[in-house]
Amino acid sequence: MPIRPTQTSTFSLVSRGLTFNFAKLAYAQERVATGKAILRPSDDAVGTARALSMRRQIGQLDRFRDSVSTGQPILETSTAALEEASGILSEARSLLVTAMNGSMNPTDREAMGLQIELILEKLVDVANTKIGDRFVFAGTETSGQPFILSRQGELTSVQYNGNEEVQDISIGFGTELALNVPGSVIFGSPAVLGISFAGLSGVKLGTSASQGKGYAAIDFRHDGTLGTPGSGLALVSGGANDTILADHSLVIDAAANTVTLDNGTSLVIPQPTDPNYTDFVIKDENGAELHLDFTGYTGTGSTSVLTGAGSASLDGTVYKPLTFNETDLELIDSANNTVLHLDMTGVRRSGEDAVSFDGATDIFSVLAETARDLRNSDGMAANDVVARVQLRFGELEHNYDKILKGLGTLGAHTERLISSGNRLEALSLNVESLLSQVEDIDIAQVVLEMTKAEQTLQVAQATGSRLIQNSLLNYLR
Repeated sequence: MPIRPTQTSTFSLVSRGLTFNFAKLAYAQERVATGKAILRPSDDAVGTARALSMRRQIGQLDRFRDSVSTGQPILETSTAALEEASGILSEARSLLVTAMNGSMNPTDREAMGLQIELILEKLVDVANTKIGDRFVFAGTETSGQPFILSRQGELTSVQYNGNEEVQDISIGFGTELALNVPGSVIFGSPAVLGISFAGLSGVKLGTSASQGKGYAAIDFRHDGTLGTPGSGLALVSGGANDTILADHSLVIDAAANTVTLDNGTSLVIPQPTDPNYTDFVIKDENGAELHLDFTGYTGTGSTSVLTGAGSASLDGTVYKPLTFNETDLELIDSANNTVLHLDMTGVRRSGEDAVSFDGATDIFSVLAETARDLRNSDGMAANDVVARVQLRFGELEHNYDKILKGLGTLGAHTERLISSGNRLEALSLNVESLLSQVEDIDIAQVVLEMTKAEQTLQVAQATGSRLIQNSLLNYLR
Protein backbone atom coordinates (compact mmCIF):
# COMPACT_ATOMS: atom_id res chain seq x y z
CA MET A 1 0.00 0.00 0.00
CA PRO A 2 1.51 3.35 -1.03
CA ILE A 3 2.31 5.87 1.70
CA ARG A 4 0.40 9.11 1.29
CA PRO A 5 2.35 12.31 2.21
CA THR A 6 0.74 14.43 4.80
CA GLN A 7 -0.48 17.94 4.08
CA THR A 8 2.13 19.34 6.41
CA SER A 9 5.01 17.67 4.63
CA THR A 10 3.69 18.85 1.29
CA PHE A 11 3.46 22.44 2.50
CA SER A 12 6.98 22.20 3.93
CA LEU A 13 8.39 20.81 0.71
CA VAL A 14 6.75 23.51 -1.42
CA SER A 15 7.85 26.24 1.00
CA ARG A 16 11.49 25.14 0.96
CA GLY A 17 11.46 24.96 -2.82
CA LEU A 18 9.98 28.41 -3.22
CA THR A 19 12.34 29.92 -0.63
CA PHE A 20 15.37 28.41 -2.33
CA ASN A 21 14.34 29.67 -5.77
CA PHE A 22 13.39 33.10 -4.39
CA ALA A 23 16.89 33.34 -2.84
CA LYS A 24 18.57 32.39 -6.12
CA LEU A 25 16.53 35.01 -8.00
CA ALA A 26 17.21 37.70 -5.36
CA TYR A 27 20.95 36.95 -5.45
CA ALA A 28 20.99 37.17 -9.25
CA GLN A 29 18.98 40.41 -9.18
CA GLU A 30 21.36 41.92 -6.57
CA ARG A 31 24.39 41.05 -8.69
CA VAL A 32 22.78 42.65 -11.74
CA ALA A 33 21.84 45.76 -9.72
CA THR A 34 25.31 46.25 -8.16
CA GLY A 35 27.39 44.93 -11.03
CA LYS A 36 29.54 43.12 -8.45
CA ALA A 37 30.42 39.46 -8.46
CA ILE A 38 31.32 39.42 -4.75
CA LEU A 39 28.60 40.82 -2.52
CA ARG A 40 29.74 39.22 0.74
CA PRO A 41 33.08 37.75 1.85
CA SER A 42 31.40 34.36 2.00
CA ASP A 43 30.69 34.56 -1.74
CA ASP A 44 34.42 34.18 -2.57
CA ALA A 45 36.93 34.25 0.30
CA VAL A 46 39.98 34.16 -1.99
CA GLY A 47 38.54 36.80 -4.32
CA THR A 48 37.64 39.00 -1.34
CA ALA A 49 41.23 38.88 -0.05
CA ARG A 50 42.59 39.77 -3.49
CA ALA A 51 40.09 42.62 -3.86
CA LEU A 52 40.98 44.09 -0.46
CA SER A 53 44.69 43.96 -1.29
CA MET A 54 44.15 45.68 -4.62
CA ARG A 55 41.94 48.35 -3.04
CA ARG A 56 44.69 49.12 -0.51
CA GLN A 57 47.14 49.44 -3.39
CA ILE A 58 44.78 51.77 -5.26
CA GLY A 59 44.50 53.92 -2.11
CA GLN A 60 48.29 54.19 -1.88
CA LEU A 61 48.54 55.04 -5.57
CA ASP A 62 45.91 57.74 -5.11
CA ARG A 63 47.97 59.29 -2.30
CA PHE A 64 51.08 59.26 -4.49
CA ARG A 65 49.12 60.87 -7.33
CA ASP A 66 47.86 63.54 -4.92
CA SER A 67 51.49 64.28 -3.95
CA VAL A 68 52.40 64.63 -7.62
CA SER A 69 49.44 66.93 -8.25
CA THR A 70 50.43 69.08 -5.25
CA GLY A 71 54.14 69.15 -6.02
CA GLN A 72 54.06 69.88 -9.74
CA PRO A 73 52.76 73.49 -9.46
CA ILE A 74 55.35 74.23 -6.77
CA LEU A 75 58.23 72.95 -8.90
CA GLU A 76 56.94 74.71 -11.99
CA THR A 77 56.61 78.00 -10.07
CA SER A 78 60.13 77.63 -8.67
CA THR A 79 61.52 76.88 -12.12
CA ALA A 80 59.78 79.90 -13.64
CA ALA A 81 61.18 82.10 -10.84
CA LEU A 82 64.75 80.94 -11.48
CA GLU A 83 64.32 81.50 -15.20
CA GLU A 84 63.34 85.08 -14.37
CA ALA A 85 66.33 85.38 -12.00
CA SER A 86 68.62 84.15 -14.77
CA GLY A 87 67.30 86.88 -17.06
CA ILE A 88 67.81 89.51 -14.36
CA LEU A 89 71.43 88.46 -13.82
CA SER A 90 72.03 88.46 -17.57
CA GLU A 91 70.98 92.11 -17.54
CA ALA A 92 73.37 92.79 -14.65
CA ARG A 93 76.22 91.02 -16.46
CA SER A 94 75.70 93.21 -19.52
CA LEU A 95 75.88 96.34 -17.37
CA LEU A 96 79.08 95.19 -15.67
CA VAL A 97 80.73 94.38 -18.99
CA THR A 98 79.97 97.94 -20.08
CA ALA A 99 81.33 99.33 -16.81
CA MET A 100 84.60 97.39 -17.18
CA ASN A 101 85.65 99.06 -20.44
CA GLY A 102 86.80 102.15 -18.51
CA SER A 103 85.26 104.65 -20.92
CA MET A 104 82.36 105.72 -18.70
CA ASN A 105 82.36 109.08 -16.95
CA PRO A 106 81.37 109.44 -13.27
CA THR A 107 77.81 110.50 -14.12
CA ASP A 108 77.28 107.43 -16.30
CA ARG A 109 78.71 105.16 -13.62
CA GLU A 110 76.43 106.64 -10.98
CA ALA A 111 73.41 106.13 -13.24
CA MET A 112 74.48 102.54 -13.80
CA GLY A 113 74.81 102.09 -10.05
CA LEU A 114 71.16 103.06 -9.69
CA GLN A 115 70.25 100.49 -12.35
CA ILE A 116 72.12 97.81 -10.41
CA GLU A 117 70.17 98.75 -7.28
CA LEU A 118 66.89 98.30 -9.17
CA ILE A 119 68.12 94.91 -10.40
CA LEU A 120 68.88 93.98 -6.79
CA GLU A 121 65.33 94.87 -5.75
CA LYS A 122 63.86 92.84 -8.63
CA LEU A 123 65.99 89.85 -7.67
CA VAL A 124 64.82 90.04 -4.05
CA ASP A 125 61.22 90.02 -5.31
CA VAL A 126 61.95 86.89 -7.35
CA ALA A 127 63.65 85.22 -4.37
CA ASN A 128 60.43 85.85 -2.39
CA THR A 129 58.24 84.10 -4.99
CA LYS A 130 55.24 82.33 -3.48
CA ILE A 131 52.46 80.04 -4.65
CA GLY A 132 49.35 80.45 -2.57
CA ASP A 133 50.62 81.03 0.98
CA ARG A 134 53.86 79.13 0.38
CA PHE A 135 57.23 80.84 -0.21
CA VAL A 136 59.05 78.46 -2.54
CA PHE A 137 62.65 79.42 -1.59
CA ALA A 138 62.28 79.42 2.20
CA GLY A 139 63.29 75.81 2.83
CA THR A 140 60.58 74.34 5.04
CA GLU A 141 59.80 77.70 6.73
CA THR A 142 57.34 78.40 3.94
CA SER A 143 54.98 80.70 5.84
CA GLY A 144 57.41 83.62 6.24
CA GLN A 145 59.17 85.84 3.70
CA PRO A 146 62.66 84.37 3.29
CA PHE A 147 64.62 87.41 2.05
CA ILE A 148 64.46 90.79 3.81
CA LEU A 149 65.98 93.85 2.11
CA SER A 150 67.27 96.60 4.42
CA ARG A 151 69.20 99.83 3.93
CA GLN A 152 71.35 101.93 6.25
CA GLY A 153 72.58 104.98 4.41
CA GLU A 154 74.50 103.76 1.36
CA LEU A 155 74.81 100.21 2.72
CA THR A 156 72.30 97.68 1.41
CA SER A 157 71.93 94.18 2.81
CA VAL A 158 69.64 91.20 2.33
CA GLN A 159 69.02 88.77 5.17
CA TYR A 160 67.84 85.18 4.70
CA ASN A 161 65.18 84.10 7.21
CA GLY A 162 64.41 80.65 5.82
CA ASN A 163 66.19 77.41 6.70
CA GLU A 164 68.37 74.86 4.92
CA GLU A 165 65.82 72.04 4.97
CA VAL A 166 64.53 70.20 1.90
CA GLN A 167 60.94 68.98 1.78
CA ASP A 168 60.54 65.51 0.31
CA ILE A 169 57.31 64.03 -1.04
CA SER A 170 56.49 60.37 -1.69
CA ILE A 171 55.93 59.64 -5.35
CA GLY A 172 56.07 55.85 -5.23
CA PHE A 173 56.63 52.85 -3.02
CA GLY A 174 59.88 53.74 -1.21
CA THR A 175 60.57 56.64 -3.60
CA GLU A 176 60.85 60.28 -2.53
CA LEU A 177 61.55 63.49 -4.44
CA ALA A 178 62.80 66.86 -3.18
CA LEU A 179 60.12 69.47 -3.72
CA ASN A 180 62.33 72.51 -3.20
CA VAL A 181 65.83 73.96 -3.23
CA PRO A 182 66.47 76.28 -0.24
CA GLY A 183 67.08 79.91 -1.12
CA SER A 184 70.38 79.85 0.76
CA VAL A 185 71.68 77.30 -1.74
CA ILE A 186 70.62 79.26 -4.83
CA PHE A 187 71.06 82.86 -3.71
CA GLY A 188 73.44 82.36 -0.77
CA SER A 189 77.14 81.69 -0.31
CA PRO A 190 77.82 77.97 0.19
CA ALA A 191 81.61 77.61 -0.02
CA VAL A 192 84.88 79.46 -0.55
CA LEU A 193 86.42 78.58 -3.90
CA GLY A 194 89.37 80.92 -3.58
CA ILE A 195 90.42 84.45 -2.65
CA SER A 196 90.81 87.29 -5.13
CA PHE A 197 92.11 90.85 -4.86
CA ALA A 198 91.09 93.88 -6.89
CA GLY A 199 94.80 94.37 -7.64
CA LEU A 200 95.18 97.98 -6.52
CA SER A 201 98.07 97.38 -4.12
CA GLY A 202 99.93 94.36 -5.47
CA VAL A 203 99.21 92.22 -2.40
CA LYS A 204 99.05 88.42 -2.71
CA LEU A 205 97.97 85.52 -0.53
CA GLY A 206 100.44 84.33 2.07
CA THR A 207 101.47 80.80 2.88
CA SER A 208 99.00 80.12 5.71
CA ALA A 209 95.29 79.54 5.30
CA SER A 210 92.92 82.50 5.34
CA GLN A 211 89.24 82.54 6.25
CA GLY A 212 86.30 84.82 5.63
CA LYS A 213 83.07 85.28 3.78
CA GLY A 214 81.83 87.72 1.17
CA TYR A 215 83.96 90.82 0.79
CA ALA A 216 86.65 92.51 2.86
CA ALA A 217 88.85 95.56 2.35
CA ILE A 218 92.52 95.99 3.23
CA ASP A 219 93.48 99.58 4.00
CA PHE A 220 97.09 100.22 2.96
CA ARG A 221 98.11 103.47 4.63
CA HIS A 222 100.98 105.70 3.49
CA ASP A 223 102.81 106.83 6.62
CA GLY A 224 105.52 108.91 4.99
CA THR A 225 108.10 109.12 2.18
CA LEU A 226 111.75 108.50 3.05
CA GLY A 227 114.71 109.67 0.96
CA THR A 228 115.59 112.79 -1.01
CA PRO A 229 114.87 113.31 -4.71
CA GLY A 230 117.89 114.19 -6.85
CA SER A 231 118.51 117.22 -9.08
CA GLY A 232 117.47 119.65 -6.36
CA LEU A 233 113.86 118.47 -6.20
CA ALA A 234 111.92 118.29 -2.96
CA LEU A 235 108.98 116.33 -1.58
CA VAL A 236 105.74 118.27 -1.29
CA SER A 237 104.67 118.56 2.37
CA GLY A 238 107.30 116.00 3.25
CA GLY A 239 105.51 113.36 1.18
CA ALA A 240 102.22 113.62 3.09
CA ASN A 241 100.15 113.35 -0.09
CA ASP A 242 102.12 110.52 -1.71
CA THR A 243 100.71 107.01 -2.21
CA ILE A 244 103.95 105.13 -2.87
CA LEU A 245 104.84 102.17 -0.66
CA ALA A 246 108.19 100.34 -0.54
CA ASP A 247 111.13 101.39 -2.78
CA HIS A 248 110.64 103.37 -5.98
CA SER A 249 113.17 104.68 -8.48
CA LEU A 250 112.88 108.32 -9.58
CA VAL A 251 114.80 109.15 -12.78
CA ILE A 252 115.40 112.72 -13.96
CA ASP A 253 116.61 112.70 -17.58
CA ALA A 254 117.93 116.21 -18.24
CA ALA A 255 118.76 115.43 -21.88
CA ALA A 256 115.26 114.20 -22.67
CA ASN A 257 113.76 116.73 -20.27
CA THR A 258 111.61 114.02 -18.64
CA VAL A 259 110.92 112.59 -15.22
CA THR A 260 109.96 108.92 -14.69
CA LEU A 261 108.87 106.91 -11.65
CA ASP A 262 109.79 103.23 -12.00
CA ASN A 263 108.20 101.93 -15.22
CA GLY A 264 105.49 104.52 -15.35
CA THR A 265 104.90 107.01 -18.14
CA SER A 266 107.71 109.54 -18.64
CA LEU A 267 106.45 113.10 -18.23
CA VAL A 268 107.94 116.37 -19.45
CA ILE A 269 109.66 118.33 -16.71
CA PRO A 270 107.42 121.30 -15.85
CA GLN A 271 108.43 124.91 -16.39
CA PRO A 272 108.46 127.53 -13.62
CA THR A 273 105.39 129.10 -15.15
CA ASP A 274 103.39 125.88 -15.02
CA PRO A 275 100.70 125.81 -12.27
CA ASN A 276 101.89 122.40 -11.09
CA TYR A 277 105.57 123.42 -10.83
CA THR A 278 105.49 123.26 -7.03
CA ASP A 279 103.22 120.19 -6.82
CA PHE A 280 103.99 117.97 -9.77
CA VAL A 281 102.42 114.49 -9.62
CA ILE A 282 104.26 111.58 -11.20
CA LYS A 283 102.86 108.01 -11.20
CA ASP A 284 104.43 104.59 -11.57
CA GLU A 285 102.96 101.78 -13.69
CA ASN A 286 100.64 100.78 -10.81
CA GLY A 287 99.24 104.26 -10.22
CA ALA A 288 101.30 105.03 -7.09
CA GLU A 289 101.75 108.81 -6.81
CA LEU A 290 104.74 110.95 -5.86
CA HIS A 291 104.34 114.71 -5.36
CA LEU A 292 107.44 116.76 -6.34
CA ASP A 293 108.40 120.40 -5.94
CA PHE A 294 110.59 121.57 -8.87
CA THR A 295 111.41 124.95 -7.34
CA GLY A 296 115.04 123.95 -6.65
CA TYR A 297 115.54 121.97 -9.89
CA THR A 298 119.22 122.18 -10.96
CA GLY A 299 118.70 121.14 -14.56
CA THR A 300 120.87 118.05 -14.13
CA GLY A 301 119.93 114.40 -14.42
CA SER A 302 119.76 112.01 -11.47
CA THR A 303 118.47 108.68 -10.21
CA SER A 304 117.26 108.39 -6.64
CA VAL A 305 115.45 105.81 -4.54
CA LEU A 306 112.47 106.93 -2.48
CA THR A 307 110.78 104.67 0.03
CA GLY A 308 107.15 104.85 1.06
CA ALA A 309 106.66 103.78 4.65
CA GLY A 310 103.29 102.28 5.40
CA SER A 311 101.00 100.07 7.43
CA ALA A 312 97.97 97.88 6.77
CA SER A 313 94.68 97.12 8.50
CA LEU A 314 91.75 94.81 7.88
CA ASP A 315 89.34 96.30 10.41
CA GLY A 316 90.29 99.98 9.97
CA THR A 317 91.41 100.19 13.59
CA VAL A 318 94.51 98.09 14.16
CA TYR A 319 97.34 98.91 11.69
CA LYS A 320 100.45 96.78 11.32
CA PRO A 321 103.67 98.44 10.05
CA LEU A 322 104.97 97.02 6.77
CA THR A 323 108.54 96.03 5.96
CA PHE A 324 107.56 94.76 2.48
CA ASN A 325 109.48 91.52 2.94
CA GLU A 326 106.64 89.75 4.79
CA THR A 327 105.37 86.64 3.04
CA ASP A 328 102.74 85.68 5.64
CA LEU A 329 101.56 88.81 7.44
CA GLU A 330 98.38 88.17 9.43
CA LEU A 331 95.55 90.73 9.45
CA ILE A 332 92.40 90.12 11.49
CA ASP A 333 88.89 91.56 11.52
CA SER A 334 87.33 89.98 14.60
CA ALA A 335 83.93 91.59 14.06
CA ASN A 336 83.49 89.78 10.73
CA ASN A 337 85.47 86.65 11.66
CA THR A 338 87.94 87.32 8.85
CA VAL A 339 91.60 86.34 8.92
CA LEU A 340 93.99 87.04 6.05
CA HIS A 341 97.57 85.86 5.65
CA LEU A 342 99.25 88.06 3.07
CA ASP A 343 102.39 88.28 1.00
CA MET A 344 103.47 91.94 1.08
CA THR A 345 106.54 91.67 -1.14
CA GLY A 346 104.68 93.02 -4.15
CA VAL A 347 102.88 95.92 -2.43
CA ARG A 348 103.77 99.23 -4.10
CA ARG A 349 100.94 101.70 -3.41
CA SER A 350 98.56 102.75 -0.68
CA GLY A 351 94.79 102.77 -0.81
CA GLU A 352 91.95 100.34 -0.16
CA ASP A 353 92.27 96.98 -1.90
CA ALA A 354 89.08 94.90 -2.11
CA VAL A 355 89.19 91.21 -1.20
CA SER A 356 86.68 88.66 -2.44
CA PHE A 357 86.20 85.21 -0.96
CA ASP A 358 85.26 83.65 -4.28
CA GLY A 359 82.08 81.62 -4.21
CA ALA A 360 81.37 82.72 -0.63
CA THR A 361 79.65 85.97 -1.60
CA ASP A 362 75.90 85.88 -2.05
CA ILE A 363 74.44 87.49 -5.15
CA PHE A 364 72.72 90.25 -3.20
CA SER A 365 76.01 91.38 -1.66
CA VAL A 366 77.63 91.28 -5.10
CA LEU A 367 74.99 93.58 -6.56
CA ALA A 368 74.93 95.89 -3.53
CA GLU A 369 78.72 96.32 -3.53
CA THR A 370 78.79 96.78 -7.30
CA ALA A 371 76.24 99.59 -7.05
CA ARG A 372 78.34 101.17 -4.30
CA ASP A 373 81.51 100.91 -6.38
CA LEU A 374 79.84 102.51 -9.38
CA ARG A 375 78.58 105.37 -7.24
CA ASN A 376 82.24 105.69 -6.15
CA SER A 377 81.44 106.69 -2.60
CA ASP A 378 85.10 106.21 -1.61
CA GLY A 379 86.40 108.65 -4.25
CA MET A 380 88.50 106.06 -6.11
CA ALA A 381 90.28 106.73 -9.39
CA ALA A 382 88.51 105.51 -12.53
CA ASN A 383 90.90 102.60 -13.07
CA ASP A 384 90.42 101.51 -9.46
CA VAL A 385 86.65 101.51 -9.94
CA VAL A 386 87.13 99.31 -13.01
CA ALA A 387 89.32 96.93 -10.97
CA ARG A 388 86.60 96.69 -8.31
CA VAL A 389 83.91 96.02 -10.92
CA GLN A 390 86.08 93.28 -12.46
CA LEU A 391 86.31 91.67 -9.02
CA ARG A 392 82.53 91.85 -8.60
CA PHE A 393 82.02 90.43 -12.09
CA GLY A 394 83.87 87.26 -11.13
CA GLU A 395 81.56 86.79 -8.14
CA LEU A 396 78.54 87.52 -10.30
CA GLU A 397 79.62 84.68 -12.58
CA HIS A 398 79.89 82.28 -9.61
CA ASN A 399 76.37 83.19 -8.49
CA TYR A 400 75.00 83.01 -12.02
CA ASP A 401 76.34 79.46 -12.23
CA LYS A 402 74.56 78.60 -8.97
CA ILE A 403 71.24 79.82 -10.33
CA LEU A 404 71.74 77.83 -13.53
CA LYS A 405 72.57 74.77 -11.44
CA GLY A 406 69.44 75.29 -9.34
CA LEU A 407 67.42 75.71 -12.51
CA GLY A 408 68.78 72.42 -13.82
CA THR A 409 67.97 70.66 -10.53
CA LEU A 410 64.39 71.92 -10.45
CA GLY A 411 63.93 71.12 -14.13
CA ALA A 412 65.10 67.55 -13.57
CA HIS A 413 62.80 67.18 -10.56
CA THR A 414 59.86 68.53 -12.54
CA GLU A 415 60.52 66.09 -15.38
CA ARG A 416 60.81 63.21 -12.94
CA LEU A 417 57.59 64.26 -11.20
CA ILE A 418 55.67 64.36 -14.48
CA SER A 419 57.09 60.97 -15.46
CA SER A 420 56.10 59.54 -12.06
CA GLY A 421 52.59 60.96 -12.44
CA ASN A 422 52.18 59.24 -15.80
CA ARG A 423 53.55 55.99 -14.39
CA LEU A 424 51.23 56.14 -11.37
CA GLU A 425 48.25 56.83 -13.64
CA ALA A 426 49.06 53.78 -15.78
CA LEU A 427 49.67 51.60 -12.72
CA SER A 428 46.42 52.72 -11.12
CA LEU A 429 44.46 51.89 -14.27
CA ASN A 430 46.11 48.47 -14.41
CA VAL A 431 45.25 47.65 -10.78
CA GLU A 432 41.68 48.89 -11.27
CA SER A 433 41.40 46.61 -14.30
CA LEU A 434 42.59 43.64 -12.24
CA LEU A 435 40.16 44.58 -9.47
CA SER A 436 37.35 44.72 -12.00
CA GLN A 437 38.19 41.20 -13.14
CA VAL A 438 37.83 39.99 -9.55
CA GLU A 439 34.83 42.07 -8.41
CA ASP A 440 32.75 42.85 -11.48
CA ILE A 441 30.23 40.49 -13.08
CA ASP A 442 29.91 39.22 -16.62
CA ILE A 443 26.64 41.05 -17.18
CA ALA A 444 25.44 38.76 -19.98
CA GLN A 445 26.10 35.63 -17.93
CA VAL A 446 24.46 37.00 -14.79
CA VAL A 447 21.35 38.24 -16.69
CA LEU A 448 21.06 34.77 -18.17
CA GLU A 449 21.31 33.27 -14.67
CA MET A 450 18.67 35.72 -13.40
CA THR A 451 16.31 34.79 -16.25
CA LYS A 452 16.87 31.12 -15.49
CA ALA A 453 16.15 31.75 -11.80
CA GLU A 454 12.92 33.58 -12.69
CA GLN A 455 11.79 30.71 -14.88
CA THR A 456 12.70 28.14 -12.25
CA LEU A 457 10.76 30.10 -9.64
CA GLN A 458 7.74 30.28 -11.91
CA VAL A 459 7.84 26.49 -12.44
CA ALA A 460 8.18 25.97 -8.69
CA GLN A 461 5.24 28.25 -8.02
CA ALA A 462 3.07 26.42 -10.58
CA THR A 463 4.04 23.03 -9.20
CA GLY A 464 3.47 24.15 -5.64
CA SER A 465 0.03 25.52 -6.43
CA ARG A 466 -1.04 22.16 -7.78
CA LEU A 467 0.44 20.22 -4.87
CA ILE A 468 -1.38 22.20 -2.22
CA GLN A 469 -4.90 22.38 -3.71
CA ASN A 470 -7.35 22.04 -0.75
CA SER A 471 -10.71 20.85 -2.29
CA LEU A 472 -12.60 17.76 -0.86
CA LEU A 473 -12.30 16.04 -4.21
CA ASN A 474 -8.50 16.41 -4.19
CA TYR A 475 -8.45 15.07 -0.64
CA LEU A 476 -10.55 11.99 -1.56
CA ARG A 477 -8.28 11.29 -4.47
